[in-house]
Amino acid sequence: MSVASTIKWILDSIPRAPKRAGVLMKIYYCWQECFTPAGHAAAALFALSLALGMIPGFWAAWIFCGLDFLFFLALIPTWYLTTKNKAKTNLIRVIPVVEGENAVAEVSFSAITNIDQVSVGAFRMDPQLKCLESKPLLGSKAGNSYQLQCRITTRNRGAFKIPKMALLVPEINGMLRFAMDMGSAELLVYPRIIKVSSFSFLTSGTSGLVFAPLLLPSLTRGMDFVGVREYREGDSLRDLHHKAFARYGKPFTKEFETERGAGAVLVLDVETRSIADRMRLEPLIRLTAGVGRFLQERGALGRFFIGDEEIPIVSADGGKSLLDALARIPQKGLSTAKPHSWSPAARPMGPVLRLGLFPKKEDLVHKQIVVESSERTSAADDTLFVNVNKLNAVEVSL
Repeated sequence: MSVASTIKWILDSIPRAPKRAGVLMKIYYCWQECFTPAGHAAAALFALSLALGMIPGFWAAWIFCGLDFLFFLALIPTWYLTTKNKAKTNLIRVIPVVEGENAVAEVSFSAITNIDQVSVGAFRMDPQLKCLESKPLLGSKAGNSYQLQCRITTRNRGAFKIPKMALLVPEINGMLRFAMDMGSAELLVYPRIIKVSSFSFLTSGTSGLVFAPLLLPSLTRGMDFVGVREYREGDSLRDLHHKAFARYGKPFTKEFETERGAGAVLVLDVETRSIADRMRLEPLIRLTAGVGRFLQERGALGRFFIGDEEIPIVSADGGKSLLDALARIPQKGLSTAKPHSWSPAARPMGPVLRLGLFPKKEDLVHKQIVVESSERTSAADDTLFVNVNKLNAVEVSL
């Protein structure tokens, strides 16, 4: 890691979203929510005129300052009329996205009074998020229901609270707007999945013998038929779905429900011992998402742990429960934790694959993948060292 990237990481680690808003933050919230772009310009002109008026002999600035002040006084009656607009929240829905993508926040509401113009926005969020307000909706009639969407730009993985989703009703002069609080929401930003194109390490060597049978679906499947999917190399020929093959002209495989507890046990160790370890945590989480997706697509993932906590795996959601858990891992910071051994409440029955930031010798672990900042020329049969710089790619081979 270069010195510049290290300094940038430390600066990004400093929390900027206040846990409790003080007077200055409340003024900032008012500035952000209650002023339109034109209102921002008018308020900035007032402050500039006030500053220029301090220059001896520059009396013209006080004229602009006085006119601007009188203009804002004239907005008081129109602001009073604007606050009489009413609406009721029906539903707030925020669709999870992958880090770097734009999320969609949808607000469904019923107008209680007629509203000439309304848009929607998200406010008081973590500074990593930015809201792109929706286009205005004209002529909302009382008693009717409407839907509006705004977009939220994301940068990093995480579980972010949106404290205020608001309907924005501008006053008639277009300088101020009334932000009707519609409620709060949560935005899950999933880690970018590093796709695992090949995984020869999983079945290599003596320790890989316990993983090899799991990649054959016929050995781990249950008795309940759940559907069909496209044929993958290694699928049993007796599980081919002949009707789907005849209809679509390409092979499909029958899919059966995997028995609970059957399959590999994936363990993500987020323990850190230094700031350098914390800098490699995000690449480790992205790699874990790729390994988990690789195992789930082959029906070989039985259980998933983050540290000692087991995360329920629901195969019907396409791995979303795994991604939800990865998104909720606390983001990088400057704190570290004391090392400890993996000790789950229930002893795993299947083979254990561990991913971490440094190697550990543990009796329950069969194989482990370690994300390091330097390149290693050799590795043990049960340990694979991955250079953190190689994880910048979209696809890797392990």
